[in-house]
Amino acid sequence: MLDTKGSGYLSCAAERDTYGTLIDIQKVDILGESSSERLSSYLSQIGNPYFFRVGSVPVQISFQANGRPLEEKIKSYFMALKI
Repeated sequence: MLDTKGSGYLSCAAERDTYGTLIDIQKVDILGESSSERLSSYLSQIGNPYFFRVGSVPVQISFQANGRPLEEKIKSYFMALKI
């Protein structure tokens, strides 16, 4: 759920409503030999891979529809660190 301003952040009410149902990623135990087995294991345990908890902190991941690819952003970030 997005707030009414469309910032991408959950409103406090939405956070309270969904917090109890979020899976704590620290408790996920990824099993499997192949990458597809590990991915399946992760997805079956985490439920929504874009909305979960890390301890008591809710995490919501989103991407811009027309944004630069993540790989490009990460490369730019590390290049900026070298300066």
